[in-house]
Amino acid sequence: MQKRSCQFCNFPIEKEWSFCPQCGRPLKSQGINVSGVNIDVTKMVQEILPQVLNGALNGSIYADYTEKRRKETPKRDFSAKEIIEPEDLVSKHGNTVIHAISLPGVKNRSDIDISHMQNSIEVRAKNRDRVYLKILKRDSKQSVISEEFANENLVLVLRKTN
Repeated sequence: MQKRSCQFCNFPIEKEWSFCPQCGRPLKSQGINVSGVNIDVTKMVQEILPQVLNGALNGSIYADYTEKRRKETPKRDFSAKEIIEPEDLVSKHGNTVIHAISLPGVKNRSDIDISHMQNSIEVRAKNRDRVYLKILKRDSKQSVISEEFANENLVLVLRKTN
């Protein structure tokens, strides 16, 4: 067995390990294969993570925006012939949990409905003939601090509050 170190925290790790036992970050690239196109979600999350965490740490993102959004968004029709559970890459960093959800064919943020329940979050998205439905379990003390949609991927950042 060959030893190497984690590129994030320099903890000594075995070559065949997939995750660092110290910081929990993936050591190998994790991709999503959608219609023959391989999307490297790990790199996407690593690019977005510093921006999201920087905004959250500076206090520019507040958890109370969800109440305003609920009042503003009208109900949409999410009926379709085919309901699919989308791919979800989960990344944990301390009290922060990041969900990167692949929604192929969904072009606009207006085609996505996010419902916040007490112990879960329900994500519904629609393209022409499909509905994507993903139910994310969460701790009742976690709140959504960021929602971003880009390149047919929805990134939700949850943080545990005391």
